[in-house]
Amino acid sequence: MTENTILISVKVPARIAAKLPVAGNGRSRFIVEAIEEKAARKQQAKEWRPVSARGKRLAALLAKGRSERAPLLSESEIEAELSKRKGRQF
Repeated sequence: MTENTILISVKVPARIAAKLPVAGNGRSRFIVEAIEEKAARKQQAKEWRPVSARGKRLAALLAKGRSERAPLLSESEIEAELSKRKGRQF
């Protein structure tokens, strides 16, 4: 598993507990792998995909303007730009 681990306690419904490996035969590894798999699936699902006609129009506008927005500014460049726009050039 990993080098840094913490002990946690969870309540599991009996119907799920019956399907888990017995203690000493990889129960912890099974649970950790299941959680990692679930977390990986959630991270992949974050990409925005428009469904409605309005959303598709907005996506097209974003795609057209991508060249105008690239390359992205760093945090210090953003702060400099904001202070310049506010008239505060230090």
